[in-house]
Amino acid sequence: MLQYACEGTNAIRTVASLTREKDVFEHYHQQLVAQGDRSLRSILQSSILYAASQSFILLCIALGFWYGGTLIGAREYSQFQFFVVFSAVIFGSQSAGTIFSFAPDMGKAKHASGQLKKLFDRQPAIDTWSTNGERLAATSDNSNVKGELVFKDVHFRYPTRPEQPVLRGLDMHIKPGQYVALVGASGCGKSTTISLLERFYDPLSGTILLDGKDISELHLGDYRAHLALVSQEPTLYQGTIKENILLGADHPDSIPVEEMDRRIDQACKDANIYTFITSLPDGFATKVGNKGVMLSGGQKQRIAIARALLRNPKVLLLDEATSALDSESEKVVQAALDQAAKGRTTIAVAHRLSTVQGADQILVFEAGRIREKGTHQELMVKGGLYAELAAMQNLTAPV
Repeated sequence: MLQYACEGTNAIRTVASLTREKDVFEHYHQQLVAQGDRSLRSILQSSILYAASQSFILLCIALGFWYGGTLIGAREYSQFQFFVVFSAVIFGSQSAGTIFSFAPDMGKAKHASGQLKKLFDRQPAIDTWSTNGERLAATSDNSNVKGELVFKDVHFRYPTRPEQPVLRGLDMHIKPGQYVALVGASGCGKSTTISLLERFYDPLSGTILLDGKDISELHLGDYRAHLALVSQEPTLYQGTIKENILLGADHPDSIPVEEMDRRIDQACKDANIYTFITSLPDGFATKVGNKGVMLSGGQKQRIAIARALLRNPKVLLLDEATSALDSESEKVVQAALDQAAKGRTTIAVAHRLSTVQGADQILVFEAGRIREKGTHQELMVKGGLYAELAAMQNLTAPV
C-alpha cells in the first residue's frame, strides 16, 4: 500500500498526463479501507485475548481467596500460612507466565541467529574482498598490462533464468588498442559480454583471458583497476562534480593534491566537459544534486567518461553510452568517447550503428554467438545481418 502511494506520487506527471488521478485515488482509498478492516479485526482479537488474560489472573486470585478462606474457616490453615502459600502460588505463576511469554521471542532469536550465521558463513562466488589471485601492476603509463582479450568457447546463463542460455560458445579475440563494437538485436548477449568482462558473473564454461591469463585467476581488485565502464545510465552521487569524478581514482589520498587536480583537468578535457565545468559559477565545486538531477543527460554522461578516464584504464567498456541521448548531445559525447578510446582497448555495445562505423572491428551477435565480423565497409559489402541492421537505420556509408 505504501509502495503504491510512493509510486503514484513519484510518477505524478505520468498520472496527470494520463488523467488517472481519480483511479489512483480510488485504488489507494480501497487499499486503506481494506487495511482498516483487517486492522480492526486484529485489534479486536488481541483486545479480547488481553482482556481474557487479565480477567483470568483476577479469577485465580478470587479462587485463591475463596479456597484459602475455606481452609482458614475449617481451622486447617492459619492466616500466616494462608498468605505465605497464596503469595507463593500467585506470584510464582505470574513469574512463570512471564518467562513462558518470552518463548516465541526466544524461538525467533534462535532462528535469526541461525540466519546470521548462515549469512556470515556464506562465500560469494566472486569475492570483492578476496586477496587470492595473481597480482597485477598498478595502472600507469608503464603498466605491463597490454589489454588483449580473448573469449574461448564461453557459455553463460543467468542464475535467475537457468533455462535460458545467453551465450552459446562465444569466441572472440580483441587485440591491444583495438576499438571493437558489439552490435545486434536486444537479448543477443552484448551487455552480458560486458558483465562477464567486469567479472560481475563468471562463465558456466569456457575461459576469458587478459593478456593470456585467465581473469578468474587474477586478483579481482587489481584486474578491475585496469578496466573502466561507462554505462547507458551513468550514476552520479550526491555531492560536487569533483567528488564524483574522484570516485574513478585508485587511492586518491596517496597522490598530491596538485597532481590529482592536473589529472582531473586532463580527464575532463579528454571527456569534452572541461569548458562546461569551468563556465559554472562554482566550477568543480558545483553540486550535481540527487542522482545528478542538476545536469543534463549529455553532461552526466561526459562526467562519467571523465571519471572512467581518471583511472587511465587499459580496457574501456562502453555499454550503450549514447543511446539515451538526443542527436546534439550524442555528437558531443561520441566525440568524447572517440578521444577516450585512443591508446587503449575499447569495447563498445551499440544499437545506433552510426556511432561505431569507425570501429576497427564490428562483431555482429545473434543468439549468443558471433555471426559476422569485420569493418563497416566489409560487412556492408557482404550484405548479411549487419547490412540488414544498417538498412533499417538508413545507414549506408561511414560518417
